[in-house]
Amino acid sequence: MTTTGTNTRRRWPLVLLALPASVAIWSGWVELGQMAGFGLVRPLPGIADEFTLNSAITLPIGVEAYSAYALGTWLSGRPIPASARRFAAWSSLAALALGLLGQVVYHVLSTTGHDRAPVAVVVFVACLPVLVLGAGAALHHLLGDDLPATAPTAAAPATGTVVSTRSPDASVSAGPDASAPALKPARKPGRKRGRRRLLAEYLTDARAQLEPGAEPTPAWCRRVTGCSAGTSVKLAAALRAELDSPPAPPALTAAPAGLDQKEHAA
Repeated sequence: MTTTGTNTRRRWPLVLLALPASVAIWSGWVELGQMAGFGLVRPLPGIADEFTLNSAITLPIGVEAYSAYALGTWLSGRPIPASARRFAAWSSLAALALGLLGQVVYHVLSTTGHDRAPVAVVVFVACLPVLVLGAGAALHHLLGDDLPATAPTAAAPATGTVVSTRSPDASVSAGPDASAPALKPARKPGRKRGRRRLLAEYLTDARAQLEPGAEPTPAWCRRVTGCSAGTSVKLAAALRAELDSPPAPPALTAAPAGLDQKEHAA
């Protein structure tokens, strides 16, 4: 029985590293929060007046938890929208920098005998919960974006497959001494670089991917061709019209002119 690399990774080194760091980070943020005016509050007045909460715990939970969440999103190997990965990268680094700054400010104030933080530190610390909420909500919404459309695996050409870019009559017109036709790697269906694709080209790609019994919806057209939302609606309508139209009757092949005369003579 084989196991994946994810299942065989050992977690205990990460836990061993996180325990002492979390103790120092938690105590530093809580003490700095109390210096900046955070303290006991009643979050449920009129409902549970006896229930109190120390609001200073919001700093270590919010800042450090977001930095770990964004860092894991940035370094994750699973498919993630590019915009979400970029946002997670710089916001995780910014959250780690804020955590470093908060610890430094607390230790400097503590060693210099300050019981209350200066006004600039109070403003800085008071803004952190709101900044963390905004960054977390933005990253969550970016992770909900659609991934780039790709062609189905079954329709993708094999590695090394080449196609000829010359017409079949090119070698005949050039003569027997003509060089072999140029070969280029096959491209997946999608938007070409350098020019805007025509609707007929998208339609050709969609016909090649359409299987019997499949429903050509706009979403399906976007997935197999990589076209825009507006073009996918036109493609779906054209494909449905082709499927709904009756098949053309078979063409009648005319018999040779001399065949009827021979049969009549016989």
